[in-house]
Amino acid sequence: MVLTVYGGDTYRAKQKVDEMVARFVEKYDPSKMNMDRFVVGEHEEGVIMSAVGAPPFLAKRRMIILEGLAHSITKKVDAELWTKRLVDRGEETIIILLDAEITKDRATKNKLYLALKEKQDIHDFPFGEMTTAEAQQFMSVLVKKNGSTWQPNAIQELIVRAGEDTWRLVNAFNKVSSAAGSEVVTKAFVEQYVEPTFNDELFAFLDAVREGRQKQAVQLLSNELSRGTAAGQLLMMLEREVQLLVELRAFAMVHGRGSERDAARVLGLHPFIVKKTLSRALQVEPDVLKHMVDVVMSAELRLKRESMSDTDVLKQLVIDLVV
Repeated sequence: MVLTVYGGDTYRAKQKVDEMVARFVEKYDPSKMNMDRFVVGEHEEGVIMSAVGAPPFLAKRRMIILEGLAHSITKKVDAELWTKRLVDRGEETIIILLDAEITKDRATKNKLYLALKEKQDIHDFPFGEMTTAEAQQFMSVLVKKNGSTWQPNAIQELIVRAGEDTWRLVNAFNKVSSAAGSEVVTKAFVEQYVEPTFNDELFAFLDAVREGRQKQAVQLLSNELSRGTAAGQLLMMLEREVQLLVELRAFAMVHGRGSERDAARVLGLHPFIVKKTLSRALQVEPDVLKHMVDVVMSAELRLKRESMSDTDVLKQLVIDLVV
């Protein structure tokens, strides 16, 4: 049995392998005498092949983890040789191929993966950049395991601030949860303890959306995607912008236009954000604001149905928001 674990999200890939190892140890090998782990390049090929061919010792199964094997193979003949070695072990040896350098796109062209696809009992576990829905689900699991209580907008804020780096997301979650203790984690709490990964170009993109400059917004969106900014992160930022417009307009209608400080305090927002967004919130007509809320809800629905990729949903949302 061969299990391929790959993708740029090294945190979730490592987490998956750790889960597999834990289940194997519990079910087949409490003594851990039938487990080997090799990093290709740090061990001789002959040593690795010998370990792959070895039978289980006083156990029904054996597990071997090979890090970087698929990435190291560039020739078809080598891929075929390794495929035969790996597949011939049958069910008595569980082989995990862990490749952090192989993205989901590269996996479709990798020589070893292509050769393995033609065989049976091959199981893929790709871990690419998380979509918005995946990030939210991932956070829900963290919150449940931790036993803490997070407000929904606090979870959203943390995902936005951490960006596409799952390691940063987990570290930030642990930091905030530890600081909060038994308190409910709010959006303001996240803003206090987690620095955003934003840059000037990203702020320029949001400003263009806020001010309805469609041509510039679309161009800046393209720039951000080219720079590698996660589509899911941008989506959540846009959703938050619309939410801010709704909240600030409602607040100003009750308390008056010159209530920036009060709005920041009551709504738990940074004064700078209120200052930049309040005037726009007051300029937007009620029917236009309703349209913006509708298109955000439509975007969320597309994501849940997985009818479009995060990137396509994002592009359509930008066009809809700045018409």
